[in-house]
Amino acid sequence: MLPGLRTGDNLLTDKLLLRWDPPRRGDVVVVLQPNGGTAVKRVIGLPGDTIQIDGAHVDAGHPAPGPAVLIEPGGAAPWRRLDEPYVQPDWVRPDFCCDPSGRDSATARPLTLPAGAYFVLGDNRNISVDSRSFGLVPSDRLVGRVVLRYWPAGRWGPVTAGPTLAPL
Repeated sequence: MLPGLRTGDNLLTDKLLLRWDPPRRGDVVVVLQPNGGTAVKRVIGLPGDTIQIDGAHVDAGHPAPGPAVLIEPGGAAPWRRLDEPYVQPDWVRPDFCCDPSGRDSATARPLTLPAGAYFVLGDNRNISVDSRSFGLVPSDRLVGRVVLRYWPAGRWGPVTAGPTLAPL
């Protein structure tokens, strides 16, 4: 989750309220991966959203081709580009998504997330193991919402803010 979180950061996680207050786009959560391990990821797609990652996207705001996360919130047009200031500008891995399970695919294909399923990404997109690798995350595999970093003391505070949706 670089640059926002680093190895060795200690996090306060809310495991209780997540059951009554579902995650929102941009929330940082702890997920239980299919292999049984846990990982800290950012919620990108919500149930009902249509999502795709276009590894060669070009628009007025980003004249050079590169990966872009595109979303139709709630599955309703128009498409929006996820503006993510916390993602380092060197995201160059030629990502295309999504196959029916939410994993990487050979081309950009839209996927509408079913009820109770979330699409999560790590902030360090070139090396992150996330939905592109292990697929959509069902709500029962969301362990908790990260509230704040409490250690090291010099980095105490809330985790970086989430994304905004920008017009294409």
